[in-house]
Amino acid sequence: MITKKHIRQYLDRLSSDGPTRQDGLSDHFWQQLHEYVVKHYKRLDKGARAYADEMFDQLDASVRQRIDSLPEGQERKLLSRKLSVVRGERSPLPVLYLDTPVIEDLIRYGLGQPPLNSTAENSKALYEEILALVKDRKLVCPEDTFHREALQMGGRQAREGLNVIRRLSQGLSFKHSQTIEDFQIFRALRGFINANGHLNHRKFWKDAFQEQTVRAIMKKRSSIEFGSVLALCDKPGAEERPASLSTRLRIRYDETALKHEQQLQQRSTRHLRDLARLGMKYQTMVADAQERHLNGFWAGQKVDLAIGLWNHYGGKPEGLEGLIPFYESEHFRDVPAIRIKRDLWNAVAVSHENRMQRVTGPQDVTVLSSVLPYTDLVILGPNMTDVAENKLGLGARFDTEIYGMDEPDRIMAALREVARAD
Repeated sequence: MITKKHIRQYLDRLSSDGPTRQDGLSDHFWQQLHEYVVKHYKRLDKGARAYADEMFDQLDASVRQRIDSLPEGQERKLLSRKLSVVRGERSPLPVLYLDTPVIEDLIRYGLGQPPLNSTAENSKALYEEILALVKDRKLVCPEDTFHREALQMGGRQAREGLNVIRRLSQGLSFKHSQTIEDFQIFRALRGFINANGHLNHRKFWKDAFQEQTVRAIMKKRSSIEFGSVLALCDKPGAEERPASLSTRLRIRYDETALKHEQQLQQRSTRHLRDLARLGMKYQTMVADAQERHLNGFWAGQKVDLAIGLWNHYGGKPEGLEGLIPFYESEHFRDVPAIRIKRDLWNAVAVSHENRMQRVTGPQDVTVLSSVLPYTDLVILGPNMTDVAENKLGLGARFDTEIYGMDEPDRIMAALREVARAD
């Protein structure tokens, strides 16, 4: 373990290096100290970790102060995103979601088949750019359960297509869309009970991914570099440091909260598994004529789970009487998966009445509604882009960049920005 004594010894070796500023501390000193603490953070003992956390808190405040002083624009947006990542409120790596038409085009390219339409002509460049970013640990492109299961249930060629997608995902995966929706509802329910305000679900990005995917993402990136920002020893209004100097901050995760969420997930999974077993036993006991009772059984279990959580979180009054006001509240109406599905279906219905070409399928809407709040980039079919972005403005609402597969230049420009980012 590394103690504060070891850190002091390391500081003694650094203190005489590099050019000295008015405060007597060199820029090289601070840069090397940051790198040292970030690199060895897991080896720090309790006292040394408390010192490091205090230093990081002050650096966070310095970065926040610099961001607030900037005018609205791309630089301010980029730095704000970086700081959200540092605070564990956003995935350390940008997350890309591909809609069904895009996946179909990439699979056809991967299998050496000719494109079906003009929008698929750029599949080669798109596939190779995404793959290069994934391999370079600049981007993650998780699979979703719907596409994976659809390909697994297909023929030999469909299973070969799964291998094409698996190369992009590297085995990383979103949770099932219903699980993501349930977690959003659980959080909204707790917010309603505690009388909290609007809930930013993006801050709970781990809700959207399988546990092994969260661990893989956290392992792929442990820190973020900020170029030419206020360091710990700087004061507002002081002379600017050289632009070449940078400060690296460790991405911080609330390990206690993460363990709590994993326990909640395990408890919910066990609960649903036990219900499935009970349901299968119940099904063997009833005749076909009593099938309606089985449907009622499953509907009742869904309510029972919500009531159980309501009681567990201390909702008053207990039971269904207290739960009903939650479902009538803004907290429930603002659950992203619920709200996005509602808005998408309303817009799709209007488009259908206007004889617009088929936009998408029910499962695509369900998956997109669940994962969109946790993504950084989304590529959709042209008609779906018109609904989701142009009509509903979902990109701005959830701080996500949405592109249509018929916009290859914009897509490649966005991916190049990802490649240039720290």
